[in-house]
Amino acid sequence: MNAFLAAATSVALVLSGGGARGAYQIGVWKALRELNIDIVAVYGTSVGAINGALIAYGDYDFAERAWLEVDFEDVMNVPEEMKKILTGGLFEVNIFKAFEVARDLIQSGGIDIGPLREKLKTLLPEDRIRNSKVHYGLVTYCISDLKPYTLYIEDIPEGLLADYILSSANFPLFKREEISGKLFIDGGIYSNVPVRMAVEKGWENILVVDIGTIGLTDILDYLRVFRDRNRIGYIRPREHFGNVMNFDREVIRKYFIEGYLDTLAYFGKLHGEYYYLSSDEDVLKQMYTKLSVEERDIAAALLGIKVPTHLPAEQQYESFILPRLRLEALAFFEDSKKVSLRLLENLAKILKVERLRIYTPFELLEAIVHSAEPEDLLSRLAVQVRYRKVLDFVLLLYKSYTKKPIQWEK
Repeated sequence: MNAFLAAATSVALVLSGGGARGAYQIGVWKALRELNIDIVAVYGTSVGAINGALIAYGDYDFAERAWLEVDFEDVMNVPEEMKKILTGGLFEVNIFKAFEVARDLIQSGGIDIGPLREKLKTLLPEDRIRNSKVHYGLVTYCISDLKPYTLYIEDIPEGLLADYILSSANFPLFKREEISGKLFIDGGIYSNVPVRMAVEKGWENILVVDIGTIGLTDILDYLRVFRDRNRIGYIRPREHFGNVMNFDREVIRKYFIEGYLDTLAYFGKLHGEYYYLSSDEDVLKQMYTKLSVEERDIAAALLGIKVPTHLPAEQQYESFILPRLRLEALAFFEDSKKVSLRLLENLAKILKVERLRIYTPFELLEAIVHSAEPEDLLSRLAVQVRYRKVLDFVLLLYKSYTKKPIQWEK
């Protein structure tokens, strides 16, 4: 995490394009609100331009409902076959029907996003965004002029804000957006991560929420302009759940939660590289040092090591158990407190433990214990080949420490 942003009380947000993944950015907004970090400006491309307008509008509850209740039909009008293709179900579609739909789409000039247009024009009052304390801007590309338009709110003509937002979000498969006789396309073809807009306005603390791809312009900007700046932070999804056109509500919900949790983690409120832990306490050490001499001897044997029984439990752990756990977790250079977390995360990932929630280290360990009999073959093989010893070690610690029988999830 960026040291300057750690203590920031306000940030200028830069929101990338990324289609349906945009729910992630609203989750980021939720976390920033809880952290009492003010958003002083927001600049976006494509769905980032839409979310930026929602943030400038300032009604968080409205934005959350809009995303969590969105359906595919709220965004565009397409035949069912094209919907399957766009959302990742290509192999569910008859190939001849798919060619027919694609031909009709080309002849009609692209996908109709009339539903999205009507929503934006009716639900985002232009005057409120213009008068917002949050400065706003967007990127679009004019194919009539063959040049990008980088527009701050003061540059956008009155009455045309929704049109320019839609032009910024004009995905190449959509019908071209026309404004004053000129045709526009998604700003992402020029700059999908418009950091330059925030830099040019002189904002000190800049937070980039990147949910999509980075364009050539973005790479050049980073190399030429931003590499020496230490007040630009980046938040990116730890995992992707669907393509940019997948507006399935469960996928949207996952992105929203992930954006929220990733932001809390970025600002140091949560620990872990893949899961989200409320603390970094070494729960394995706590449990091991509470065992009897005989139980510690058995636990060490499960890891393939022999510990001197005359040593205190804590010294046994530090000198013998921890080095083996470091090896098993491939955490050779990690702080000792993080080794057990890395190991638990590795086990949880293999066992497909639910990721999008906050755990204490003990709760994650408990979830691992209850999931320790994987159903699919690949996970079973991974456990047997790579993690059998350490999983048996963890199971023994839990059973001996809690004095509870292990009950597997069904």
